[in-house]
Amino acid sequence: MVLTPSPENAAEIAALLLPFVESNYGYTLDYTPASLGQLDGIVDDLRRDQHFEQLQPLLFSMGCYVGEVFVRTEQGRWRTAESMGLPAVTSSPVMIELPDGRGCNPVGRVYKRFRKGREEDLAWFYRALTTGAPERAPSTNEE
Repeated sequence: MVLTPSPENAAEIAALLLPFVESNYGYTLDYTPASLGQLDGIVDDLRRDQHFEQLQPLLFSMGCYVGEVFVRTEQGRWRTAESMGLPAVTSSPVMIELPDGRGCNPVGRVYKRFRKGREEDLAWFYRALTTGAPERAPSTNEE
């Protein structure tokens, strides 16, 4: 199935991730902030032997899942990058608009997490946007 990303189908793209995670990792993702820690672990696993280009569709689905956590727990809403005035600076055609008007790019964050590792923690990303940028845990320099 090929889906062109849009605000209308971002939740559907996110849902494509669930059977992959359950069959390959044994996790049942539940769209809670706690599940983002599980996703961080999966990204760490995928980084070991995979190339971004091969995994880009899966990573995009992960980004939509992260966005859906914002939608379901923080009343965020899917928007196009263009409608947010950010098409030239985002890596995704869809973004989340938070209730206070701020935008966030969960797909771009997943891409960064894959490329840079733990310093781009998805669980921290959620906490930073929902609780006012808490301090990061000290770096362990582990990859």
